[in-house]
Amino acid sequence: MKSMIMTGVTDLMINSRPLSEADTDTPEPSEDQILIKISACGVCHTELDEIEGRTPPEIFPRIPGHQVVGRVEKAGDS
Repeated sequence: MKSMIMTGVTDLMINSRPLSEADTDTPEPSEDQILIKISACGVCHTELDEIEGRTPPEIFPRIPGHQVVGRVEKAGDS
């Protein structure tokens, strides 16, 4: 699947393109999870805080975004 990846923190005044496109493995949903095929994803202030290091993620690389629109592609066993 195509993803926009964050590999570290950066100053957006210096780097206006902090994410890079990458091909990533499509995850398999675990028990009681669903896989959503995302058609649109917003970036809010939470992601900007992560990108600029005010609330840096614990693990890199990271795929930011939690405000999504999509459809359920697959469901795990429940």
